[in-house]
Parts: sequence; C-alpha cells; structure tokens
Amino acid sequence: MASDGPAGRLREAASSVVLTRRGWGFLAAAVVSFVLAPVLSLPAMLYLTGLLLGLVLLSTGFVFLGHSRVRIERSFTPQVVQPGALSRATVRVTNLSVLPCLEARWEDRLPHGISGDSVGVLPALGGSHSAESRVGFSYALQGLRRGRHPIGPLRVDVADPFGLVYRRHAYGSSEPLTVLPRVVNLPAIAPRGASDDGATRPAPRNVGLGDDDVIARTYLPGDALKRIHWKATAHREQLMVRQEEQQVTPRAAVHLDCEPTSQGTARDRKGEWEHSASFEWCVVAAASITTHLVRAGYVAALQSSGHAVDRVVAEGQDTLEDALVDLAVLEPEARDHDARVAAERAVFAVLGRLSADRARHWVRALGASRLILAFVAHGTSAEALEVLDAARWKVVEYGPQDDLVDLWSQFDGARADAAR
Repeated sequence: MASDGPAGRLREAASSVVLTRRGWGFLAAAVVSFVLAPVLSLPAMLYLTGLLLGLVLLSTGFVFLGHSRVRIERSFTPQVVQPGALSRATVRVTNLSVLPCLEARWEDRLPHGISGDSVGVLPALGGSHSAESRVGFSYALQGLRRGRHPIGPLRVDVADPFGLVYRRHAYGSSEPLTVLPRVVNLPAIAPRGASDDGATRPAPRNVGLGDDDVIARTYLPGDALKRIHWKATAHREQLMVRQEEQQVTPRAAVHLDCEPTSQGTARDRKGEWEHSASFEWCVVAAASITTHLVRAGYVAALQSSGHAVDRVVAEGQDTLEDALVDLAVLEPEARDHDARVAAERAVFAVLGRLSADRARHWVRALGASRLILAFVAHGTSAEALEVLDAARWKVVEYGPQDDLVDLWSQFDGARADAAR
C-alpha cells in the first residue's frame, strides 16, 4: 500500500532503520549512565549519556543519507530457462548521489520456485561524478517450477561506520524470469485409427497420422458415383464425395483442459489458484506432446480450453518456445473458448476428471477430427467414459504420479497388436 503524504513516507523510512546489537548496547549504556549520574553524584556521566545518544542519532542520520539515490539494472542470461537449468542474473548498481556510498550488504529477493545464492557484499561506491560510481555483480539462478517468477527488488542494508544502526533499502522493481514446463521425450507411436470402411488400422510410424488426407465434400453434378463417401453421407444426411489430398506437411493438434472443476482446483482466500497435481501433469503432457509433434515435422496446433493458449507452431507462425512460454504461465480457466476447435487430422486431448456433461462438451468441440487420442484423469465418471467411447475416442486414464511415457505407449497400435 502506498504511503499517504510526507508523514506516511517518514513512518515508512523510520521503520526501515534497525539497531544493531552494538547500537542497543550504546542505548542501554546511555540509560544506565543517565540513571547513575545523580545516584553517584557524577555529573560527568550525563556527558557520557549525551555522547552515546549523539552517536546513535548521528549514525541514524548517516544511514538516511547514504545510498539515498541509487539506480538498479537487472538482466538474465538466458531470460527463459528449462526447469532445473541455470540462468545468470547480472545486477548493475549506479550511485546517483554526489555523496559516496559505503560498503553494504545486498540481497536479491527470490520467489518460491527459484533458487540461488542471491546475497553478497556491495563494494563502496564513489559519488556520481567519480569513475567509481558504478559497480556490477552476478549470481546463478536455478528454475525449479514452471512460471514467470519476479526476481527482486534488490535489498541493500546500509550500515553506519560505527556499526550502530543500518537501514534496509529496497531498490528497483522486480524483473521476470520464465521457467518452462518440464518436457518428457516421447517415443514414436503408430496410433490405431479408423479406416474408411469402419475397420481399424495402425497409422504410419512417425506419429501415426496417415499418408493422405481423405476429405469429404458436398456432391457436385458430374462427380463419379464411385467417389461417394457413404459414411460421411450418412453422417451429414446429404451426398458427400471423397476428395483425397496428399498431405505435404502433416498436421495435428493438442488440446488442454483448464477447467478448474475438472482439474480439481479452486481459488484460495488470496485469490490464487490452489496447487493441482493433476493440472501440472496435464501441462507437462501437453508440452511434451507438442514438442514431440514439432520434432517429428508436424504443424502442431496447441490450444487451451479457454483463451490463454492458442498457438500454431509452424514456419512463419509461432515457435515452439512461444507455445512453451504460454504453458509456463498457464493457469486454470473457468470460461471455455467460444469457438469450436478447428478440425485437424489427429487430436491429442489432455483432459482432467470429466463429468458426463464435460465429456459431451469435448465430443462436440472436437467432433470434426478424425482421430482423437485422449488422456483423462482417474475418477472420470463411467458415464463420461461411455460418452467418449461412443464417439470412438481412444482413451487412456492417468494419475498425477503416473509415468507419461508408459501411458503414451498405450496409444501405440503396433504395440497392441504385438500383445495379442
């Protein structure tokens, strides 16, 4: 909360001044000498009292003036890091005051999710007109948890030359360091999809999404009757014909369910989202699948159920890092995206614990896709699973502690054939 006027700023400044043990000792000695002076009939002890109190007051005035005008510049190399990786924070301190600054102790504030040795000693600084008015230092940071973490402000404890008091200054604003979600290396699979005659077949090996796109379009006069797509005709209740297109660059989509109830989370008293192990598992899964698709040469669409994430990772569009940064800062979203999900040849849906209504929502949203492979959380209702089964989804259930690679391999149609 901002201070109200000069009086508020003065109270804030006074509260930042801290007596050291030596300072408390000086005050205690001043009180004792003041009490004993009349008892022992030694007026000279009153001079001692004044001297001790004067030193404390002088030291207090010194720390109020010292480091009064300082500029802080902070940068990170790199600005975006993988979980567990190191970044280097570089801080530059410039004295803007004509008066020099004494040596002081500094500490950079680190939030939860970031670790590092962010304390040290700031060397003495010359006045603003001297060559020694600027100094820089750096330290290592490690990202432990996904998110955009504010680093800072820089706290500097300015002590007086006698070591009686020090003042805690907070300089500069915080700067964000982004930690990406964890990415698991996934093996290539050949998902079992539906063929045009309703049978099932394994798709090609790289990710398993087929060689060609078979698109059904409305019948036009002159179209050969042998090209009628009977399955699409029955579904659309109008004549549809087959139109095969060679897919030069294969496409796939990843959709992440961020609905709070499905992910077992809610806002706490501070308005922040409670931790959900299920949601964190889903973020890791979405990041890993998207990375896997991009590395396999696919145009990968990544979308959350709300409005926070909507990326198409392809040349000339979004990058994989763009998508991962969005996932790094993603929070649960109560409102679903209004528009229907664009049709892709194959969809990987990473969902939470579904109710029947939520399952029907996703079936409607992804109804245009030909092949849907879905992770759903343990505890999903039997009715919801029946809804997904009726829509011919391939479903694998997960728990927050389950290994993603093992569950991902259950989508492999070739593995299923070998197990027979």
